[in-house]
Amino acid sequence: MKLRFTLSIIYCFLTFLSCQNQQIDQPIVCTEVFIQGLHITLVDAASSEIITEDVTITATDEDFKENLKRIETQTSFSGAGERAGTYVLTITSSNYKTFVSNPIVVSADECHVMTEFREFKLQAK
Repeated sequence: MKLRFTLSIIYCFLTFLSCQNQQIDQPIVCTEVFIQGLHITLVDAASSEIITEDVTITATDEDFKENLKRIETQTSFSGAGERAGTYVLTITSSNYKTFVSNPIVVSADECHVMTEFREFKLQAK
């Protein structure tokens, strides 16, 4: 009888501790890094060469519009920094046919956007 009572008390104590741990709110700690929502690589459809010059990528989400940028040391274009949304990309160039993408959904968590990586093959004019 004493053993059953002792086990019951231990069980209640452990259950109490388990519930206490679940009720403690852990603060969300976000970094100060600025995350781009879109990361786009362009490729020549015929040669498979990466395209970085003489091209404009415009991301549109309702009233929002932004031209994606390329950092000199990178072969891709980025934009929609820390901005969740549904983007349609319009890619224009004097050397390639205009390309319009399907909608790309950029989501976000409590801290940052979740970067969407895409590669598009462009057809020469």
